[in-house]
Amino acid sequence: MPFFTLVTLTALTSPARAHDPYEAFHSAALSRDRLEMIITMSPTTALRLIDPAARIPRLTPENFHTHRSALLREAAVLFRLTSTGRPLPAQSTAVELTDENDVVFRVTYPRPGPGALAFSATYLARLGDGYGGLFEVTDGPKQKNLGWEQLLWSRPDFEIALPP
Repeated sequence: MPFFTLVTLTALTSPARAHDPYEAFHSAALSRDRLEMIITMSPTTALRLIDPAARIPRLTPENFHTHRSALLREAAVLFRLTSTGRPLPAQSTAVELTDENDVVFRVTYPRPGPGALAFSATYLARLGDGYGGLFEVTDGPKQKNLGWEQLLWSRPDFEIALPP
């Protein structure tokens, strides 16, 4: 087997990385009285948001409590939401470091009314080139998909229409 073919096959069959530091996963679920967003990212990315100068070497279970308040402040501004052109303010935020070493932000908003619901991942522009991730919106109780998009630092906006 030629060397080039062997190298190509090895590259194609090597295991994928579990935590791409440039990729985040975003979901929004509507319920009767609220909209809950969950944003999951690597600890490297979360640290970059609260420590752009990279003075903190790593985010670990041992030091998470030290940085938790800064991460909580960040949670409320990861996204900007508007409902029919009006800002939708965050009502509550939470952040955790999972057993898989991911940082999970939970942000709760009041349930938006019918019409245009716009999401803007404002944090992506602050991170820059290469950052992004999948975003899905569901009707929580019915688990009906209302839309999804690949958000990128250069294209951080997504809009859906909520029925009356």
